Amino acid sequence: MSSTGFAQSSKAQIYFDSVGEGKAVVFIHAGIADSRMWDPQFESPPDGFRFVRLDLRGFGHSKIPKEPYTDCEDVLAVMDHLEIEKAVMVGCSIGGEAALDLATFAPYRLSGLVLIGASAPGFEPQSSDYRSPQAPAVVEAFEAGDLAKVAELETETWVVGRGRERSEVNATVFDLVEKMNLAALKTEEKREERRKAPILEALPHIDMPSLIVVGEHDLPPLLEASEHLEESFEHSRHVVIENAAHLPSLEQPEPFNKAFFAFLEG
Repeated sequence: MSSTGFAQSSKAQIYFDSVGEGKAVVFIHAGIADSRMWDPQFESPPDGFRFVRLDLRGFGHSKIPKEPYTDCEDVLAVMDHLEIEKAVMVGCSIGGEAALDLATFAPYRLSGLVLIGASAPGFEPQSSDYRSPQAPAVVEAFEAGDLAKVAELETETWVVGRGRERSEVNATVFDLVEKMNLAALKTEEKREERRKAPILEALPHIDMPSLIVVGEHDLPPLLEASEHLEESFEHSRHVVIENAAHLPSLEQPEPFNKAFFAFLEG
């Protein structure tokens, strides 16, 4: 069973895509992507599960009207629209922030938590002063208004990651992320009204099964952040996906799905 549509959240229409039937799993994408980053997971969801993905405001098919908002509220609007009482929440990068927000604001709506390349807002890693080799060129391209160049450089930063070359990354994956990121960059200024919740101090109170995933080539602050999250939760498992950077679910779907599906079945 599959469906697509829009859920009303205040003034916004939030796009969603749903496949399968059974226990709900909600996917929230990264800030350099949109709901298409979950294509490998939506190709063959395991029996007994309903997979739902959405486009946050300003990404993919979801527009961004001028009003203060939180990603957390928009995710809940999609769940309410689809009559989902409780779900496993899967979030990558800023999607992980939204998932953590939900785990603190509405824990009764979550049955599990999967965080990929995520960090709790307020966490200060020892490598916080790390700057990618592309950072100076990204600033220069932004100042020149060359968003296409920014998208390319940011995709190198996050998809190639640290410790490998662009030639080592699947070209199809790189091109898709670059395309998704360029579309997101065009609405970035409009997302200034997005509100963030204080999460760091609430981490020890999150008590649900959790899977913490990070790509081995992700940036140092995110590698530290994943370990911090694993240490903060009592019921968690930490998985490092080899030959992947910030989007391991897209770049290395087979090893990711193996760990992810095992977590769901467990």
